[in-house]
Formats: sequence, C-alpha cells, structure tokens
Amino acid sequence: MKNFETVQGKYPTLFSAPHAFAHKRPSLVGKYKEYEEYTDKIVKEICKKSQSFGIYLTDDVDYDPNYHKNGNEYKKEVEQLVNDNKIKQFIDIHGLNDEHMVDVAIYYKTRFHKSIRLAEKISKLLNNGKLRGLNIQVFRLPENGRETLTEFCASKLRIPSVQIEIARYIREDVTLRKSFVDNLSDIVK
Repeated sequence: MKNFETVQGKYPTLFSAPHAFAHKRPSLVGKYKEYEEYTDKIVKEICKKSQSFGIYLTDDVDYDPNYHKNGNEYKKEVEQLVNDNKIKQFIDIHGLNDEHMVDVAIYYKTRFHKSIRLAEKISKLLNNGKLRGLNIQVFRLPENGRETLTEFCASKLRIPSVQIEIARYIREDVTLRKSFVDNLSDIVK
C-alpha cells in the first residue's frame, strides 16, 4: 500500500512534500519526527495552479522519504515520475524549524550550477507581493553522506533541484500561504 499520492501535470516541474505526515528518521533511537503541516496542501495548490506534477505523503511511514536510500518507495516514485514525464526541475517543499531566524531557506546541492540558478530564481520569485521583504536565505546542502531527494534528483537524475523550507507562520496563514503558492507557481513559466 502506497503512503503517498501523485498529481499528474502538463508542465515538466515536479513538486514534492515528503514530510506531510510523521516519518522515522535514520538514527539509532528510531524516533518518529513530526509532520510538517501544510506542506502537502502547498504542493497540491501549486500543482493545480501551475499544472505541474506533484507527489506528497498521505500517511505516517516507518522510513524517511527524504533520506532513506533503501526501500524508499517515495524516492522510487519520484524517479519514475522524472523519467516518465521528462521532468526538468524538482522542488521539494518542507517546513522550517521554528528555531531558525529566517522566513524561507532554499537548499541546493554543491557543484550543481543549474540548481544554484534555480534557487536564486525562486528566491526572486518569492520576494514579491505580500511576501516582499522576507528573509530568504540560499544555502548549500551539507556534505554529510546523506542522500536527500534534492541531492538524488540533482546527482542521479541530473535535473536542477532545490529544497525549500518555509516558516510555520507562512504555512499557517491562509493569505501568506496563497501568496507563496502564487509566487512559486511562476517558476513553471
């Protein structure tokens, strides 16, 4: 039984929300990590508005769809969607931990120039309308031996890929969330 759903699109951008439900991080203690609220809703709304492809978690899982390499059905489905639909860019939506002092963090894989350019383009698109003046930071993903979906799509599938982490106050506020969806949907054009 799949614990995720996909959205079929018209345009070759794939949006993802792998932490929309509780999931188990790879660690010695094997604890479940809480879900990142509204990330699935953001993906569904962006896909509808932009006619893009999407994938999002629909139930709790005993693995981390963003990290686990083996037995990761979510990652296999991402690969299938990319290959079958000639996806040209991958955007992974996450919730930003409340302890950070930024509004939006955008991560890219080191040494992938197309991913860096995608991150910069997204930063400019988001900083408009009701979201103008956000503290948006662009970072390299840490080289820690893990393989996030963003790293997987950039390294193995060879498409520009970023991970966007969104502050809770933006995800929870209907008006700000709509502005986020509207602004990010323009990346498909």
